[in-house]
Order: sequence, then C-alpha cells, then structure tokens
Amino acid sequence: MRMKICFIAELPHARMGGAELQCYMIAERLALKGYEIHYICYEKAPEIPKINLTIHNVGRDASRGALKHVISFFSALKEADCDLYLQTCPRLATGLTALFCKLHHRVFVYRAVNLKDADLSFSKEYYWPDVKWWFKKAYSYGIKRADAIVCNSVRVAEKFKEKIKSPVIVIPNGHPIKLLKNVPLKERYILWAARLTEVKRPHLLIEIARRLPQYTFIMVGRGRYKLPELPKNVKFLGFKTGEALRSLYEKAAIFLNTSLIEGFPNTLIEAGMYYTPYITFYDPDDVVKRCELGFHVNNVEEAVQSIKELMQNPDLRRKMGMNIRKYVEKNHNIEMTVKLYEKLFKELLNEV
Repeated sequence: MRMKICFIAELPHARMGGAELQCYMIAERLALKGYEIHYICYEKAPEIPKINLTIHNVGRDASRGALKHVISFFSALKEADCDLYLQTCPRLATGLTALFCKLHHRVFVYRAVNLKDADLSFSKEYYWPDVKWWFKKAYSYGIKRADAIVCNSVRVAEKFKEKIKSPVIVIPNGHPIKLLKNVPLKERYILWAARLTEVKRPHLLIEIARRLPQYTFIMVGRGRYKLPELPKNVKFLGFKTGEALRSLYEKAAIFLNTSLIEGFPNTLIEAGMYYTPYITFYDPDDVVKRCELGFHVNNVEEAVQSIKELMQNPDLRRKMGMNIRKYVEKNHNIEMTVKLYEKLFKELLNEV
C-alpha cells in the first residue's frame, strides 16, 4: 500500500516564498516516485503541472481563526485522509494539524523555516507581530506535539532543541542543480531578491546603494513594505519568477542578502547555481565564511567595503563564484533532499 502524504502550505505560484517553493518541489518529486500526495492551501489553486497531486482549498481566513474556516480546515484534513501531514510556517494551522493528527492517530511533521519558528516567547527580536493569545497557544501546542521537526540549518535545529523534546532533524534545502556548460557572463550589478517585509530589511539595501552610487543595484520582490524614494542607481523590477528571475541571478556580479532572521536562505542556493558570490548579514551555519562563498557582514559599512572589494577584484569574484557553485552542487541538490525526507517519512511510519 503506497504512502499517503499531505502538505499544508501555500502553493509557490500563489505567493513568492522559499518555504512554499521547497514544499512544492518535494511534493512534486514524491508524487513522481509514486506516493499519493495531497496539498492543503489557503488560496485558490492556479494552473499547476499535471502531476499526481490532489489540491484541497480552505480559503485564506482559515489561517486567521474564524470558526467556520477552522471547521473547513479540519474537513480538508479529514478529506485528504493521509498517513502523514507536513505543515510549514508558523500558523494557527500548526496547532490544528497537530490536534487532528493526535485525534486520528496520524503522523505530524513540522517543517521550520527560520529562527523565528523556534521562538516560543514570540518576541519582537524575531520580528513576531502582535499575535493573539490563542495563536500562541495553538502554535506552541503544535510545535510541542510534532512527531518530528525538520530544520534547514543546524542553527535553527539547536534553537528548537533548547525548547522542546520532539525529535529535531536537519534536512538541507534543495534545488534542481542544472549542468552549465560555461560560467555565465556577468554584468556589473548587485542583485537583491526577497519579499518586501520588515524582516528582510530592504532599507539596508537602499542605504548601501546610496553609499555606492558608482554601482547598479537591482531589487526584486513584492510585499506590504512601503519603499521610500529610491536612489537613481537602484532599479526596482517588482515581482519576478521563472526565466526572468533566473536570468537576473545568472548575470549578477554579486547577490546581497540583508535579512537577519533566516534558516538557510534559498537565495544562497539560487545564487550559487549561477556562480554568484554572496554577501550576507546572516551566515547560515557559518558556511559563507567557512567555505569562502562571499562575505558575512555585520553592518552597512562592512557591506559597502565588501561590495567594493568584490567589484574591484574580478579574480576574487571568480574564485568565490566557483566556491559557491561547488558548495551548492555538493550540499543542496533537490534529489538528495527528497531522499532524506523519504527516509524520515518511512521511519516515522515504520515502513523502513
């Protein structure tokens, strides 16, 4: 009897986010391996590739606590009728899924995204908004009742282990790593791509760009963050996906990450696929510094100096570009990631 697995997450086509994309890529490949895959999401499903994937829509308000939508969410969980349920991102759904799995003797796996997920004090330090008491109770219940918590970095896993007794496993993020015949020809711009939210700190990019008027910065993303008037050397392109986004990564001289609350950023993998050195305010498990993938910086001044150093030294850019490509090939191939999830699911369901 084939394993039935349900993912509770947004579809990546509905909103941009690394967590959503990771879940979809894992689900897609498990479906191709013959597993029965269900997907519960909060937005109407757009056109998706024709794979063996059953979509259940519950409406966006299901994540906000309205009683009728909570009932709708439980109905979707029951309709999916799976052996194992994997939910990602801190939501009311975390607690609801854990409760459903307890009542129906199913396996619940929580997939953590970043350090914020492990902060059960809901502090402003981790950019938690003002959340209701019932959300805190539900999310904390879900985390503490999970049969396993999957983290994408050792640092996030260690923070979870400080708070809970559930098994915590590290499984790296993965992407399809295509063979490139040649190192891409680079243009002289610095790429920034993220959701436009406070936690991603786009204001730091703007400040850095102001101090480096001789260089072009390309900014990609969408969100509720209201951008101020941008310097002339910052080109805001809005939301980009697919080939348009890949082309920007491919031609960028440097990728800049200004976020401070991360797990393992997918942007590092995406930059690495195209030999693009990485300058970041957050170094996941110290890999950027340790493997010389770019520079880890602590403030705007260090970022400015690191960009100058790389832009003025093409040999160093090439060296770090080769390093990040080799690192990504070795550690972040999606097929390896899927095998690790497959192994975990079989162990949890005693199907080894």
